[in-house]
Amino acid sequence: MDKGIKIFDGYQVIGILTNSERTQAVGLLALNLNALDDPDQRYVAFNCTNIIYATGGPAGIYASSVYPTSQTGATGIALEAGAKGRNLTESQYGIASIKFRWNLSGTYQQVLPRYISTDQDGNDEREFLWDYFEDAGKLLDAVFLKGYQWPFDPRKIENFGSSLIDFLVYNETVIKGRRVFLDYTKNPGAKDESQELDFSLLGEEAYQYLEKSGALFGTPIERLAHMNQPAIDLYKDNGIDLTKEYLEIAVCAQHNNGGLGGNIWWESNLKHFFPIGEVNGSHGVYRPGGSALNSGQVGGLRAAEYIAARYKQDPMGVDSFINLTVNQINEKIELGKKFMSNKEKGSNVLDIRNKIGKRMDLAGAHIRSLEGARQGAKEAKEMLLSLGEITSISSLAELPHAYKNYDLLLTQYVYLSAIADYIEKGGKSRGSYLIYDEKGILPVKGLPEKFRCSLDNGQLDSFIQETTFKDGQVSFEWVKVRPIPEGEDWFENIWNDYRKGTIFD
Repeated sequence: MDKGIKIFDGYQVIGILTNSERTQAVGLLALNLNALDDPDQRYVAFNCTNIIYATGGPAGIYASSVYPTSQTGATGIALEAGAKGRNLTESQYGIASIKFRWNLSGTYQQVLPRYISTDQDGNDEREFLWDYFEDAGKLLDAVFLKGYQWPFDPRKIENFGSSLIDFLVYNETVIKGRRVFLDYTKNPGAKDESQELDFSLLGEEAYQYLEKSGALFGTPIERLAHMNQPAIDLYKDNGIDLTKEYLEIAVCAQHNNGGLGGNIWWESNLKHFFPIGEVNGSHGVYRPGGSALNSGQVGGLRAAEYIAARYKQDPMGVDSFINLTVNQINEKIELGKKFMSNKEKGSNVLDIRNKIGKRMDLAGAHIRSLEGARQGAKEAKEMLLSLGEITSISSLAELPHAYKNYDLLLTQYVYLSAIADYIEKGGKSRGSYLIYDEKGILPVKGLPEKFRCSLDNGQLDSFIQETTFKDGQVSFEWVKVRPIPEGEDWFENIWNDYRKGTIFD
């Protein structure tokens, strides 16, 4: 406010406006959420020289997600405008609570809760992990290590590693259609709250950690209260009392390591368009902790510096802007008219969103296969092409959600196509996902065949998958990673380059 910058609150971007060659962004088209009932104010076009795009990861394409419910992403409309994607195959997944979305790492696992499976009505309660682990010690160590090793990692599956638990939770929830909970009121294998845990079963690392923490006693909730009371308070503040009730969980999407491409100034191949933060595909296959925050901060700063140095010109004249973008704007408005034409049929917007999420959980989350990715991409494209006809909204208040479904379907189609392309290139299990391999190993007896896998051998490590969406089709190019710069940097020379502005050339 002190700088006189106007903030447009209550606008949902539904299109990136470009020049006719789709090489430069020239503006935005948005829904005015404050005036949806007014056809003259419902759509607003922004004529602008530069766009800094900080929309986060495409969380809305998943049903099982630890992202805040308000965050769905807007990657699809950027791909539609001509921005290239990079390493869209790479995301991070892990066990999280689903009623209140929160990662269950750290002491939530180190206090050794019970893992419970039930049917959809909460009956037929079972501690299902015992069906797969050789002995109690290995089971307890795997649960403990989930605290340190929260993200799913195919390298931590063999020999009853911690990521085997993610497998087993997914098998219960997605494959078997059951529900899974953490129980902090009783010890693993205990019949009631009074039964103590035999801590001598623990491996050295887990035992010493709990011993040094003074937590070789009681039930999981008592250990959690002793070690990390705020962890209990967090859930209590969000309507969940861990001292009395089970905590429902799933293996959830948490972070997109890939995303839209950018150069060293975070500018896309679509000029004047700067994707920063998680929407920018700069985080790598194995994202170091904290890199997301750093990337957002550094990306925003470098984009601002470049804009201030090179892109300070005013937007084009209004008449030129309208002439250039009118067809793009009309196309989006026509899609909205289709959404609004079926109001008398009742709403199916939420049903469509649920189908999008379930498809991604099955075909494009941490358990993947070539057949599943291809089929998922095919289904997503078919739904995308027919979305205007099949969508029915009950009121104009649902129009923003219908446009959001369009963005999510486009995103999903491109992402699943990228996963299929990666597998076709010989890509194996890496990062935070497993690729089915009929010649691979089955991590433990009793699991379905779809969990058979082989670890990646690094054959694609020196390449980046670049993705282009154009005219409804997805294409890919595998490019070499940029080398780490080498040279004898001298402060005085660097400072002179900065002062003269030649660093931006």
